[in-house]
Amino acid sequence: MMQTQKILASAFATILISAFFGGCLDNPFIPKNENGDSIPLPIWKKGYYWEYAVKTASKELSTTMVVSIDDDDYDYYVSSSSVDDAKIHSVLNHNPALGRVEMTNLAIYENGKTQLLFDFPLEDGKSWAFSLYGKEQFNAVVLNLEENQADIMATSTDGAKIEYNYNADYKWFTSFVFTENTGEVILEMKLATRGIDYSGNTYFCRGGDLYDEEFSGPDLSFYDTVYINEGHERYGNWNYIVYYIESDIGGTGSGELILKDHEGTDILFETFSPGTTKSEAGTVIGESGNWTLEISLSGNADVRLRIAGAIEYSYAV
Repeated sequence: MMQTQKILASAFATILISAFFGGCLDNPFIPKNENGDSIPLPIWKKGYYWEYAVKTASKELSTTMVVSIDDDDYDYYVSSSSVDDAKIHSVLNHNPALGRVEMTNLAIYENGKTQLLFDFPLEDGKSWAFSLYGKEQFNAVVLNLEENQADIMATSTDGAKIEYNYNADYKWFTSFVFTENTGEVILEMKLATRGIDYSGNTYFCRGGDLYDEEFSGPDLSFYDTVYINEGHERYGNWNYIVYYIESDIGGTGSGELILKDHEGTDILFETFSPGTTKSEAGTVIGESGNWTLEISLSGNADVRLRIAGAIEYSYAV
């Protein structure tokens, strides 16, 4: 089976790519907080955006952008400037800031529950806990607070850690580094541009997990018919099915994967060649709501397949 770190790193590497928008770090959102002893909870407005340069353990990336598009009495609504980012987020949930951010403490949502990346007001030595990336508990502490910035370290119970910096001028984190308990840096994000006047379309895809499995050779033949496209329990039918495939095929390996609707309205056919490593994402549309998967592998071959339904929303800012 492929290692979790490799899967996660490749997932981030594939997903966190979007169009580059101009901006300059010389233009702060608002004047600095004059109280050097703490950093207060910020207020976001429609059109605020943050774009990050992203790097993973195995690949160099370009950028990813999130945009504050609206709010209600409880949450800010955050979308992506890239429809491709939004689609793949629905199947991999790679960017927890997309969708909703609770106004109280800028808490993000994972599995429907709010998680405290921050606990405002931020104060030197302050500590709290949250869950993220499938880990039950990160224990966070403000290591240093000065000049309107806070350096935060969060360590999970299994030894993984997240190091990040919050800047009051920019109202969000300026750097974010996630390191697994093996010492491998899985994700590194650094603020590249940000601003207050985004204009254009943004996208969010509401996802629902349908399938997530790993397959390994040397001799595997698998058939399954478990995909039932019943739509979201609250929001109706999916617009399409999003898939993400990651493969690591050794010199002696090979194989193929077929995903099709029972009516044959759309078919995904993937061939795995010897000595190749790749990740691929896309969408398929079916009529019957029932899906069939066939996969065969020989030799040294590892494949992970994740599938989710998605409802796409577009917002003009």
